[in-house]
Amino acid sequence: MYEIYHHGVKGMKWGVRRYQNKDGTLTAAGKKKRSGGSDLSDAHDDYKRAHAGKKVHQMSDKELRDVNNRLNMEKQYAQLSAKQRSAGSKFVAGVIVAVGSQLANEYGKKYAKAGIDAVIKKYSK
Repeated sequence: MYEIYHHGVKGMKWGVRRYQNKDGTLTAAGKKKRSGGSDLSDAHDDYKRAHAGKKVHQMSDKELRDVNNRLNMEKQYAQLSAKQRSAGSKFVAGVIVAVGSQLANEYGKKYAKAGIDAVIKKYSK
């Protein structure tokens, strides 16, 4: 009656791991997956400097200022775009609620009138 099917990964061989070499070390794809997939190869230079590289105690004052500036700008951008999205979604939600309540009101009147008419017809005999 109830069966569980597992089809695996197409082309995958038994006992072969996707992200490991035979000796157990990770392939490039495995390293990328384990690190969270943050591949900076196609990123902008400012982004690379802010998100990779030296540790804080190894940076000069100018480098630290540049990194802080970049990270603050990213944070501000995320906050601004989140507010814009939420304002738009609030508007859409308001429209949906207004239209929905109007439709519910119209259908309620229609079916209430039909129900009342049926009751009156039944008991008026």
